[in-house]
Amino acid sequence: MKTVIIVGAGPAGLMAAIFAAQNFPAAKVVVLEQLTRPGARLLATGGGKCNITNVLPPEELARAFGRQWRFMLPALHALPPNELREWFQLRGVETSVTDGFHVFPTSEKANDILNALIAECNRLNIEIKTGITVRELLIDKNQICGVITDHGKLSAQRVIIASGGRSYPTLGGSGIGYQLARQAGHETIKTFPALAGLQTVESWPGACTGIAVANAQIIIDLPKHRRTPWRGELLFTHHGISGPPVINLSRFVSELLEKHQTVPLKINLDVKYDHEQWLQRFELWQRDNGTKMVKNLLSTMFPARLTEQLCILAETENITAARFPATTRRKLAELLTALPLNIKSTESWHKAMVTRGGVALNAINPNTLESQIISGLYFAGEVLDLDGPCGGYNLQWAFSSGALAAKKH
Repeated sequence: MKTVIIVGAGPAGLMAAIFAAQNFPAAKVVVLEQLTRPGARLLATGGGKCNITNVLPPEELARAFGRQWRFMLPALHALPPNELREWFQLRGVETSVTDGFHVFPTSEKANDILNALIAECNRLNIEIKTGITVRELLIDKNQICGVITDHGKLSAQRVIIASGGRSYPTLGGSGIGYQLARQAGHETIKTFPALAGLQTVESWPGACTGIAVANAQIIIDLPKHRRTPWRGELLFTHHGISGPPVINLSRFVSELLEKHQTVPLKINLDVKYDHEQWLQRFELWQRDNGTKMVKNLLSTMFPARLTEQLCILAETENITAARFPATTRRKLAELLTALPLNIKSTESWHKAMVTRGGVALNAINPNTLESQIISGLYFAGEVLDLDGPCGGYNLQWAFSSGALAAKKH
């Protein structure tokens, strides 16, 4: 092994470079990055705090990625969450679990994670070339020979494509890895923005921009999807909704929008109450607070702007508790427990955290991440057709797959 080329200087690419330099000490390891600096995307993760992983064991972590989760196990066992934390600790970056699940650098600075990776690359004499775009793979008799860049040809005996997906194009999400994969004969699965906010057909959420409700539960109101509720803080935005549960279910909504003009959601705005419990509360309002306006009573439980919109929808904005008819009570209870919103689109690639879709897994060896079509060609990270929820899942996959793709086999 004379030269190893890694396409992309994100978390998967930098970790692949480090493991390649350790596994092939006599080889020259070169990282090619199209942006002017490495790790730009990494600095933006977790709001700049960098949620590198979580506390789940490999198998449980993999299951969150869906039906192809078993493909991930060799990589996650090669560098599991606990060993990833140890790896950074040995390089001076302590990590913490403040909420019992998410793992962040104790400093809460993504820059500390990137600096540790760059420092290790420097220590191992890895060459990181920025401002270089890979245009084409050099292949001879089903064997990788190198790459053609906008700065000329480079020979290599192993090429690892770790160029990410299409999300955050300003931070390097160009989709170049898909073009290279197709050139090598690989199938690519159609890509969609994932881990993004959702835009609604209804305009009223815009009147609630910035309002968050802490204990919402959301379902996709389509057959086969109703049994999967998503819980957490719901945030209203200028054009729809966001927040952790929305961002997580966006992975599925973006794909469903290919088949449906809109995707219907039902939202329980407070999981502590069901339909019957709301009706009981309304009866108490009638008995004990008859002279008060329904919208004012509801405002003790939800922000006033949200309450106002709910009461407009239920036609209760000018009704006192004493004059609260049964049909209207049922209507408001239904809105509070099964609020209908119809999704017309996800937010754009510029706001999506990850890419759904990518290089198909059927022609890649899960035990090595090597192409089964072109010898010496490997893939790591988001470029592959695997995406998980927010919470450290995708970064763990990036680091683990980078490590596996660079191992001796």
